[in-house]
Amino acid sequence: MLRGVFHPEPEDQVPDLSSDQPTQSVIMVGNVGSGDFWNAFKLSDEFLDAVSDPMDSWTKRIVAPIAAKAQGEVLFPSDGPPYYPFQKWASRAEVLFPSPIGLFISPEWGTWHALRAAILLPVKIEIPHAVPEDPGSCLTSPCLDCKGQPCLKVCPVDAFSVEQGYDYLACARHVASDEGVTCSSAGCLARRVCPIGQEYTLCSEHAAFHMSAFIGERKRLGEI
Repeated sequence: MLRGVFHPEPEDQVPDLSSDQPTQSVIMVGNVGSGDFWNAFKLSDEFLDAVSDPMDSWTKRIVAPIAAKAQGEVLFPSDGPPYYPFQKWASRAEVLFPSPIGLFISPEWGTWHALRAAILLPVKIEIPHAVPEDPGSCLTSPCLDCKGQPCLKVCPVDAFSVEQGYDYLACARHVASDEGVTCSSAGCLARRVCPIGQEYTLCSEHAAFHMSAFIGERKRLGEI
């Protein structure tokens, strides 16, 4: 789905097109929740054939022709190193705020959204930003009015803190253990307890897919 558009400034670090034309517009592409996105991905050859990085591979196959048809080029979060500042670009394209657990939170979707691609165009286009249905809700972060901030308290291994940030190794070790089966099978407890965007919570199958990839990468790197 469309995640918004912005016209890049030099500080955004958006590259020129391969033709050396300057990028005039960046269209952010992503998904919210599971829904049609997950259902389509499950039927893809990449998922059924269990290729390496199936979701990235599928996304590239689907989005690249769309960009080419618009005479543009496409970048992906997995491109790199060095990696492009996709989170910064996302905050330029739509209403997002930092959350206590490090993820950007949307006043409408909570943390249940992801970035999949950025389409670079050589022309300046105007597309309405993706904003919440209630315009008033986008003026301030929903986290500011959240009493108790349960996302910081529910993690069994205290992997999140305002002072120290996200302890991904503590998280990974727990998720990979017998005690972490709830997180590995249904997704991060800290995200699930957030009251914003509950209707977009990932289905268990989708959440387990990402958790498996997270643990698999940590094991590949010898971190756990």
